Amino acid sequence: MKPGIKKSFSIVGVILVSVVLMFLLASFKTAPNRKPPSDNRPTISVLEVQNEEIQLVVPVIGRVTAHNKVNLLAEVSGVLQYNGKEFLEGQTYTAGEVMLRINKEETELNLKAQRSGLLTSIAALLPELKFDYPNSYKNWSEYLNSFDIESRTQPLPESQNEREKYFVANKGIYNTYYSIKSQETRLEKYTIRAPFDGVLITSNITPGNLVMGGQVLGTFISPTVYDLETNVSIDEVSQIQVGDKAVLTSDNIEGEWTGTVSRINQGIAAKTQMVEVFISLEAPELREQMFLKGEITTGSFVHGLEMPRKMLYNGETILEYKDGKIHYRDVDVVSAQGETAVVMGLEDGTLISRQTQGLYNGTEVKVPGMKNQSMANSEQKDA
Repeated sequence: MKPGIKKSFSIVGVILVSVVLMFLLASFKTAPNRKPPSDNRPTISVLEVQNEEIQLVVPVIGRVTAHNKVNLLAEVSGVLQYNGKEFLEGQTYTAGEVMLRINKEETELNLKAQRSGLLTSIAALLPELKFDYPNSYKNWSEYLNSFDIESRTQPLPESQNEREKYFVANKGIYNTYYSIKSQETRLEKYTIRAPFDGVLITSNITPGNLVMGGQVLGTFISPTVYDLETNVSIDEVSQIQVGDKAVLTSDNIEGEWTGTVSRINQGIAAKTQMVEVFISLEAPELREQMFLKGEITTGSFVHGLEMPRKMLYNGETILEYKDGKIHYRDVDVVSAQGETAVVMGLEDGTLISRQTQGLYNGTEVKVPGMKNQSMANSEQKDA
């Protein structure tokens, strides 16, 4: 055999021996244990939907103002007199009690002069009445005898006929009489009386100062009945009706007060797009301009689910758990105030993720104690 051929057979033999040895060694090795696939899905907890009849409540917050509140205005001019009761903040008055007196001496003297003029005119009228209208003479004579310049002017005698009426009017009697009545009405404005039982909360003048017509002298309120003014959205105001009850509290004083919706504004604030709602309540312990908060219990009911507000995704979407995945689902949010929300449109038994952070549409998740269909399908495929 040639040396080259012999060398080639030697090489092939070495290779065959090596391959045989490799397979023999491999046959002695045991197959490694296969590691189960790792599960990196986020773990969530779910809420099962159970719809029920829910009475809607609307949270409110606002400032209270006195229901009976007036700004005391001066309708006449003059020097303010001392009245014996200081016109200062916190001063209380009963209905009809004199609060302020403005000097009226000049006006009174002018009024007496006008009454004297009327007295003179009637006295000059009597002789003609005696002859031309004898039936009316007695009435006018008795009126003249009872006339008192110091007292309020009494109504003039009624005319017996049109001729007498025109005759008396031609003498200027009616003109003088109504001028006097006007002055008597004006004279009453020099004394300012309390319109109701209440307390003075602001005072802008002291005795001895000159009062001008139209000047604001102070603010007077009744400290028992208040109105809470609050603003609600257009969606919420449709659920509220006059007469609905409200429970209110304060952060400053202890207590709980029950009020009643008394008025709902038909207009809307242009800037805030909110509607004013007024709640009336009786509470002597409250004070003007205090803040109260609470909720209105409406007469509206919905068939839906009350759930934590934080479970809403972007304010109007819930994360439904189905087939091992997260699915975005829009819902009808009836109310979303404070920490709770009321939603409609979900079927009983629907599962909602309690978590929203880090979850997106299609995210595979797992729920403790619940067999995940997506994971089961994966394990069946691997088998």
